[in-house]
Amino acid sequence: MQGLEGIFPVGAAVPVNGIEGLAAQPNLFMHELNKLNHTLISSEVLLQDLATGKTDNIHHVMLALEDAKLSLQMALQVRNKVVEGYQEILRMQI
Repeated sequence: MQGLEGIFPVGAAVPVNGIEGLAAQPNLFMHELNKLNHTLISSEVLLQDLATGKTDNIHHVMLALEDAKLSLQMALQVRNKVVEGYQEILRMQI
C-alpha cells in the first residue's frame, strides 16, 4: 500500500490552487453539491430496497449510508468555514 509519500514526496511543495483554482472552475461548487445530492439519494434508495426486501446485502447498504453521512458532515464543515470567513471579512476595519 502506497502512502502519501508516493503522491507528494516528503519535503516537496504541495500544490495549492487557492482563488485561482476556484476562478478556473466556476462550476466546481455546484458539481460537488450535485455529487453530494447523488450520494444521499442513492443511499436512501438502497435503504428503501433493503426495507422492501429487494436486496439483502446489509453490508453494502451500511457502507453507502456511512459514506453519505460523512459526505454530508464534510459539506457542513466546508459551509461553516465559508460562513466563518465571510463573517471575518465583515468584521474587518477599512
